[in-house]
Amino acid sequence: MGIALLRFYLYLLLPEWMSNQYPDSRHFFRRKFTSAYRARLRCVRRLWLGSGLLMLALPIPPVVITLGLFTTFISFSLLDEH
Repeated sequence: MGIALLRFYLYLLLPEWMSNQYPDSRHFFRRKFTSAYRARLRCVRRLWLGSGLLMLALPIPPVVITLGLFTTFISFSLLDEH
């Protein structure tokens, strides 16, 4: 019952467009439900996994910082595509 009540309060507080989870590639929120976005998200997860393993293999601070910043940039670039 507690979860249902919490869900009801969230329904009242959130905007209407957030309750609609129908995939739409042109909508700024609902595009994350499309299959293309989910495929890019899987790619970003693999990128971060590989980057993390490389950071563990080479625990040199300049390498870790540079690789982390570069991976962040690539992740944002991939996920922001239309």
